[in-house]
Amino acid sequence: MTLRCCFFCKIFAVFVIFLFFCDIFNTGCKTMKKRNRVFSFLDVSIIVIICSFVMCFLGASLVYKHLGGVNFSLLDEDEGLKEFIGAYNNLLDNYYATLDKKDLINGAIAGMYEVTGDPYTTYLDPNSANSLDESLEGTYKGIGIKMMQIDDGHVIVTRVYSDTPAEKAGLRSGDIITKVGDREFTAGNQKTLTKIIMSGEEITLTFLRDEKENTVNIKAVDFMKPSVYSQVFERNGKKVGYLSLEVFSETADIQFGNELTKLENANIDSLILDLRSNSGGYLQVAENIAEMFLEKGKAIYSLKNKDSVKTTKDNTAEKRNYSIVVLTNNGSASASEILAAALKYSYGATLIGDTTYGKGKVQERSNLSNGTGLKYTTAEWLTPNGDCIDGKGLTPDINISLDRTTYNELDMTTDNQLVRALEYLAG
Repeated sequence: MTLRCCFFCKIFAVFVIFLFFCDIFNTGCKTMKKRNRVFSFLDVSIIVIICSFVMCFLGASLVYKHLGGVNFSLLDEDEGLKEFIGAYNNLLDNYYATLDKKDLINGAIAGMYEVTGDPYTTYLDPNSANSLDESLEGTYKGIGIKMMQIDDGHVIVTRVYSDTPAEKAGLRSGDIITKVGDREFTAGNQKTLTKIIMSGEEITLTFLRDEKENTVNIKAVDFMKPSVYSQVFERNGKKVGYLSLEVFSETADIQFGNELTKLENANIDSLILDLRSNSGGYLQVAENIAEMFLEKGKAIYSLKNKDSVKTTKDNTAEKRNYSIVVLTNNGSASASEILAAALKYSYGATLIGDTTYGKGKVQERSNLSNGTGLKYTTAEWLTPNGDCIDGKGLTPDINISLDRTTYNELDMTTDNQLVRALEYLAG
């Protein structure tokens, strides 16, 4: 109704303008009879041009307002928004110091998401949004190593990723990094020096190898970090495949499939899937990996929101039938728990390790134009047998905690959870 009224008001305004100019030019005609014929032609031309311009302008503004632009009449109709605008303007007008409008808006959005009481529904500042995007895309800035702190404050290289500055510089697993530039690595400055390593500037690393000091100049770059690592263990005449999945990144399912094929080409008899400390990622990727193992028609998970419950089932012909152990700990969360539950209840896999984190909710992401992001819960997920594990986690079939007094990441035989899995599968 409002739209129609505005439209007819503008048509009426154009009509009034038309009559106004007609009256002016008509008066001119009476006082200039000798030029009546020529003047009338000019009059009409000018009137048409002016009216056309006014009609185009008013029509364009009408279309912009009600189709392409913002309909500010909504602010008048929504009492909550009127209160917000009033509080916003009041603070800007009356606060004793100058306030940044962007900070106020960002703070209001953050507060709106926080008031849900849901720790997974959050407002992400540009740095947090960018870090999350990078981790899920599988891209990182660094020199291409995985490090672990040791007792004296130095760090030891536990893995060197392929085709990275670290590999090209000759760094190896077991190298102990002692200095960055002329600053020694200690427990107190580890974070600071790690940031320097990741800065993208060329630095000099000092490291120990076989008790000999070495130096290398190196520079961090953006690179694709592999999400999957595989290995074959032989025990009692049996081959046990091992797959470690660090994050459910965009390409993790493709990497997983490639590594699984390598293991199966090596004629493995069974498989260990290591999901320890995997905090999750893309739900679709977890679903894709589950479909590599389950029979068609088997449930993977269900999503429950305020309106309905929808079950997702395997819709592929691909399947496996060898024994699987899934390693978990309290850092296994979200998509990790979805995959672990699907393999446990719809495949018959055995869970070994610690109870999982217990994140039974699913989130979606939106990015705002200013570089910030929104993450919000859209549903809770249920295991194939209908359980919600939020706040509880998945309980392993064989409960065994990692013995950190003997564990050495460089020596997999010191990993008592892994050893227990090997015993279970190969005796």
